[in-house]
Amino acid sequence: MYLTQTNPHGGDVYGKTPLVDFSASINPMGMPEPVRRALIDSADGCAVYPDPYCRVLRAAIGKAEGVSAEHILCGAGASELLYQYAAALPGTKPALIVAPAFSEYSAALYAAGHGVEYHTLKPEDGFHLTGDILSRDFSEYSAVFVCSPANPTGITVEPGMIESIARTGVSLILDLCFLDLTERPELYDIPSLSTRFPNVSILRSPTKSFAIPGVRLGYLISSDKSLLAHMSERGQCWNVSVPAQAAGVAAMGCGAWLRGSVKRIAAERERLCQELSVLGLTVYPGEANFLLAYSERELVGHLSEMGYTVRDCSNFVGLTGGYFRVAVRTAAENDRLLAAIKEALF
Repeated sequence: MYLTQTNPHGGDVYGKTPLVDFSASINPMGMPEPVRRALIDSADGCAVYPDPYCRVLRAAIGKAEGVSAEHILCGAGASELLYQYAAALPGTKPALIVAPAFSEYSAALYAAGHGVEYHTLKPEDGFHLTGDILSRDFSEYSAVFVCSPANPTGITVEPGMIESIARTGVSLILDLCFLDLTERPELYDIPSLSTRFPNVSILRSPTKSFAIPGVRLGYLISSDKSLLAHMSERGQCWNVSVPAQAAGVAAMGCGAWLRGSVKRIAAERERLCQELSVLGLTVYPGEANFLLAYSERELVGHLSEMGYTVRDCSNFVGLTGGYFRVAVRTAAENDRLLAAIKEALF
């Protein structure tokens, strides 16, 4: 928990309740019923400690992902696994982060005593990762952090680029936490990628896809069993609660529900992108359940006063004031936000 720190993330609906929270990119279709039921039914199981090996959960994840359960490490959200990964990195070399990026990458690295360098993407390139990253000497880095689709841009990285980085032998952590909320969930061959390249670790989380961020669950896939062991040694044994394990098992069986919700999200994302552009904003057409936008006029504060919270992106490396991220929510909620933006601008 935080005490005196400023919260660098979205989703804080506790200090001031907004009319609609557009700062956290959660599946607007809500929680699927099997997951809800699993959480309710897990209450009695909380009278005992959770399984420290996550046996049933890892088996369910392995079946869904097509990988061995031995190649899976579970944690209390993807964020916890980032801290364990950073703590397990050997040596004193800095890590390279493709930015703009989730701030917990650098926070985890700093906490583990590692330096940080950034490969900053350019708005004129649409924030796409281009081949210029391959001109870097990857032997200078302990690891490379790449997110696809990236947070906060929503831009995906083509598989060929990932494989080119992987072939250098550098430790690569590929954050795919938002991939299942795109229309290309099979963009990467995860079983093949993780087995062909033991230096590649794939970070996943069902919490945004199935609207359970409060449950805290994530997992990392790697064929490097030594890395997984080192990460496990840097965590505590009961970090994945009984409800989290139950919800995770249920979520692994809700693939068809998720694909249906993604179709609705994609349609709303396209509409929201067009409507924001009509209002004069620069919008980056990402593939996830959120959009990065830029306004020359100050909007974040005005929207907050009107009861709508969006994610101010001015604290992301590579972005400046005027950039904000907006979650794609239901049609009715998106219409209310569009009306509020129009009122703030005109």
